[in-house]
Amino acid sequence: MGKTTNKDSNLVRKGLTRVKRDELKKLVDELLQKCSYSLSSPSKDWEIYSESWNLLEKIREMEKSLDRLRISRNESLPSFVEWMTKHDVKMGPVELAELPLYGCCVKAKKHINSGELLFSIPQELMLTTETATKSSIGHFINNDPILSQMPNVALAFHVLNELYDPKSFWKPYLDALPSSYDTVMYFSPDEITELKGSPAFDDALKMCRNIARQYSYFYSLLQKSVDPTLSNLRANFTYNDYRWAVSTVMTRQNLIPSQEEIVEGDGKEKQLVPLVNALIPLWDFCNHQDGQFSTDFHPESRRTVCQAGRDFGAGEQVFIFYGTRTCAEQLIHNGFVDTNNSHDALTLKIGLSKSDPLAGQRAALLCKLHILSDEKISGPIAFQLKAGPQPVDGQLLAFLRLFCMTKDSLDRWLQSDNASNLMHEECGIETEVDDKSWSFLKARCQLLLQLYPTTKEADLKMLEEDLIPHRRMCVLLRLAEKRILLSAIECAGQRIKK
Repeated sequence: MGKTTNKDSNLVRKGLTRVKRDELKKLVDELLQKCSYSLSSPSKDWEIYSESWNLLEKIREMEKSLDRLRISRNESLPSFVEWMTKHDVKMGPVELAELPLYGCCVKAKKHINSGELLFSIPQELMLTTETATKSSIGHFINNDPILSQMPNVALAFHVLNELYDPKSFWKPYLDALPSSYDTVMYFSPDEITELKGSPAFDDALKMCRNIARQYSYFYSLLQKSVDPTLSNLRANFTYNDYRWAVSTVMTRQNLIPSQEEIVEGDGKEKQLVPLVNALIPLWDFCNHQDGQFSTDFHPESRRTVCQAGRDFGAGEQVFIFYGTRTCAEQLIHNGFVDTNNSHDALTLKIGLSKSDPLAGQRAALLCKLHILSDEKISGPIAFQLKAGPQPVDGQLLAFLRLFCMTKDSLDRWLQSDNASNLMHEECGIETEVDDKSWSFLKARCQLLLQLYPTTKEADLKMLEEDLIPHRRMCVLLRLAEKRILLSAIECAGQRIKK
């Protein structure tokens, strides 16, 4: 088969010989078996990740002849803008522009006041889980146990199916999207190791493992299928394309109301309309900045309307607020770290010991405080240490106190009608219990700090170097988490009375 051109690259693809296809199938089967392993320890997690990475490198090399040829984003933007104009996208004084370090984003053409319209986008332009189930592969999505239960994965498959269709309604939008992302699926093993010590390390390994397993599962499923509506997916599906589609959805999706009609109940109250996952063209070209929500969906006009969250000067990049995610969640799901994140927090996992003779009473008090849903002791509980001068919230404070209580103290609080006071600093608890609580937190945070292979000072020094983006993100995350831990240690030290 001859060399493809940009014009027909989504339609004509180089195939693999039967021998190469059989070799690829063996690698994919091995990858699926590897990623289906029941994980049991951090060292095993890393072993599985490393072996899976090596398999994926071989798979990507074999699938290289299937890689799509793409035109540059700059070349695709005029068609994208024309497509939006044709379909009634209303734009304020903004334009798409290529900016250093940020790539293609939204820029102010003149001064924009807070609350001024940035753009209004009709729902008909959005790729959603509803358009997915109504598409040519809708029956496949509805009948597959993974796609039918995981709307984000279904949306990624919808994106791929449209990507492989040169006549897709959404082609101008899909052509204008980035060719790659900074999600952890694009990290090398050396870059992933920069997360060691952070709770995000385990999350990153889990994410990579899940996507590799999904790719293996769907590859095998598509190759076995004889359904003609899946022919494009069957011929073109690769790991590179799948991680791209998944990353597109992870970094850009939002929730909008379903197109289903609002039904009135017996009491004439309106039932809640379910939300569906959606990709919103143009809106998703805006980068994130800490602030407040300035986007809303207008059900009457079926449009997403975005207003300026603050004033923007002429020529300045226009940012929007994505939502309240921690820096670790931003890195894993969005591929960036916001160093000015006022909503940042560090996950702290602590639990009750089954060998503790008072574990049952402690669990009962946790249930009374609605921190546990039942009294069964089933592992550590995830709490959040907050960024800022008050790192400990009420639930964590209550847990620390009851964790350190004697039997008499536990009995007293279990019988009390004011057990919720344990969530407040001033609650009349014994000084000895309070001191033990804060001392426990201080020691735990000091231990967590020691898990990082670098110090805060070393991280600051690294930022002075010319780091590649993925490493810089990891260093920024480590610093953000260490600041939270140091703040918690300082907070605990100030509250220990003896």
